[in-house]
Amino acid sequence: MGDVTNVQVGVCSVSFNALDLGHTIGGVEVSYEPEHHDVMVDKYGNTVVQKYLIGEKLTAKLALAEFTIANLRNAMPQTTFAGAANTRITVGAAAGKKATDDAYQLVLHPINEGTRRHDVVIYKAYVASTVVLPHKNDEEKVVEVTFEALLDESRSDGNYLGLIGDSTT
Repeated sequence: MGDVTNVQVGVCSVSFNALDLGHTIGGVEVSYEPEHHDVMVDKYGNTVVQKYLIGEKLTAKLALAEFTIANLRNAMPQTTFAGAANTRITVGAAAGKKATDDAYQLVLHPINEGTRRHDVVIYKAYVASTVVLPHKNDEEKVVEVTFEALLDESRSDGNYLGLIGDSTT
């Protein structure tokens, strides 16, 4: 029998590198995309007889509603804070910069829950997506970002990218 208490709606808080990124607009979307190699043999033609996992992609897509220098720095990890009290970022890094140098833990926490039982955590999240800075008179100035999980080799098989569930245990 179904249980209506398992039907959920609501927004989540977003923290990156232990910093609250503030409000979002349009929700947060988490995607998991496995990649497989299909095995086919002559006897069965194009019918797949086995699949082997050859990669996985875990992403979180969101629009940051708070247009701040700190959020711009998080959205564009190749940038550098500059100015007195980090009042600006400078853009332009040398080729070959490692993504892992700017990959940090991303925690998505449903704010209408009293527990952390449905958190989504990406252990090493990195923004590698295009960042567009809109300047329109009829819309909020938001920064859309897609965080992508990088493999955390210090973890065990089946736990390399992140977790969904209680993030405190």
